[in-house]
Amino acid sequence: MKKHLVFIGITGIAVFAGCRGTPKETRLQWTAPPPVQDQRLYLIIDHKNSVIGETVPGWVNRYDNGGLRMIEYLLEYQDKYVFIGKNSGTNFNALRQWVSGFRISHDFARLVSDRIQARLTHAAVSFPDQDYGAFFEVAVKASSDAVYRGAVKEADFWIKKRYFKENGVAVDREAYDFLILVSIDKILLKSQIDAILNNTEVAIPPTQDQIAAVNRIKAVFYDGF
Repeated sequence: MKKHLVFIGITGIAVFAGCRGTPKETRLQWTAPPPVQDQRLYLIIDHKNSVIGETVPGWVNRYDNGGLRMIEYLLEYQDKYVFIGKNSGTNFNALRQWVSGFRISHDFARLVSDRIQARLTHAAVSFPDQDYGAFFEVAVKASSDAVYRGAVKEADFWIKKRYFKENGVAVDREAYDFLILVSIDKILLKSQIDAILNNTEVAIPPTQDQIAAVNRIKAVFYDGF
């Protein structure tokens, strides 16, 4: 099978540098966040488009080298939040079944909940359950149980990677990554998350410090979300 891209460490920077010079993206007035530094060494040895002679889509390369932010930097997604459902392994048929069984009505809530949990955890000074009290667990669970309006499955894709050991020669393993791209209007999602955060009620009374911490994170919740 035809071999494609090698990614080592800072290749995400190279991918971004090659893309931001296009006319569309240079019109943006804000700066893309730095790509995630991935020190793994691997080679893409197969992918969904290889059978039709096409290349790996740009959104896949951007996610693989820089995460969600690199996709959201694209002009077409600047007013949207992007989410990626990901499953990896060696059983191609099982992973393909996972893609077929993916449902926005059910699975999107988990993606949103994971992102909310990560935002609250990142902003915590110590541990989120200590900083926010019972609010943390209740809000995360409520976001996982919620039904969100407006999410759209944009695409799905798979790539097969051959990982090498530290010497860059000996093969470590091979595995598939299956990705599902979902987007939703920013304003629409914010309104739904705000409703969850503002209506979260807890059985255990929070301390004054916990009340203050919850109010602080609500005020800046979407900075870095």
